[in-house]
Amino acid sequence: METFFFQKIILPSRPQADTIVGIFLLKSFGEEKYPGIKTAQIEIWSILPEKQTEESLNKKGYFLIDIGAGKFDHHFKKTNVSQLIAEDLEISDDITLQKLLLYAERDDKYGLGTISSDSIDKAFGLSGLIMALNRALPENPQKVIEIVLPLIKAHYLEEEKRINKLPKEFEEKKEKGEVEIFTVKQGKKQLKVVILESSNPSMPGWLKSQAGLKADVIVQKAASGHVNILTRPLKKVDLRWSTAYLRNQEAVLRNQKIKLYTSDLIKPGRLNEIPQWYYDRATNSILNGGVNPRGISPTIVPLKKIEEIIKKGLSQSLIKNNG
Repeated sequence: METFFFQKIILPSRPQADTIVGIFLLKSFGEEKYPGIKTAQIEIWSILPEKQTEESLNKKGYFLIDIGAGKFDHHFKKTNVSQLIAEDLEISDDITLQKLLLYAERDDKYGLGTISSDSIDKAFGLSGLIMALNRALPENPQKVIEIVLPLIKAHYLEEEKRINKLPKEFEEKKEKGEVEIFTVKQGKKQLKVVILESSNPSMPGWLKSQAGLKADVIVQKAASGHVNILTRPLKKVDLRWSTAYLRNQEAVLRNQKIKLYTSDLIKPGRLNEIPQWYYDRATNSILNGGVNPRGISPTIVPLKKIEEIIKKGLSQSLIKNNG
């Protein structure tokens, strides 16, 4: 098979969701099969030059998408172009790409890249933003592609983490004894709690998800020593007692002689006297610095003690709301 070096990707019209997904697949997975495709620039042609074919243009470094009735012109096939490219690269069954391929197919075949009928959702959904970019940059399809590809790549990387990397990391940590899983009863609710040591900011989201453990409470200790406690919104976990006990224990271990009542210790936000723990009612979490803990010192409460506090705090009688 003759090998060509590709310098240009040719489209018949402004880039759409399906063609952009196809270009992402080519640039991410197609360099070995189609040398040069990773850095190939985008051009738009209405028709092929006279007496030129896909093969003759390939030899000159042009890769054709949706034009010329060639290999990747889906107008003459029963599928969309990103699916054609995925099949050609033998990645169509890759589970990390399934949402992406489904989105491209839905947008191309049914015009439903964004299903919501809400005008705001449509305007700020990816398909709507691609349309806006095409209108704003009608003579610069290359720029449109350069803006959108990082968004698609970000989605792909998160899928790769969720499906492959996070489950593997979690199992490795379990084998090392860096994970504790238990249940606590809070009122009428059974709460699944996971405590682990990990600096991966994507881990809590995966643990809370259907694909993960469907955990209700995650206690995550990073390599820096910072500990964050996050919850699954659906369960509406009451963290007030846990917040009070954590703040009190922090003050005790730091030999701080402060007088705070329970009503003070359960307050949302940050206490000046104990700045290590921020009780965030909006996200229903207790944060020792969050994902970016700059300026906040790590807690000195040992993880085993935090586990005891969480068990006690979650299972204690609920505090009645005042008004």
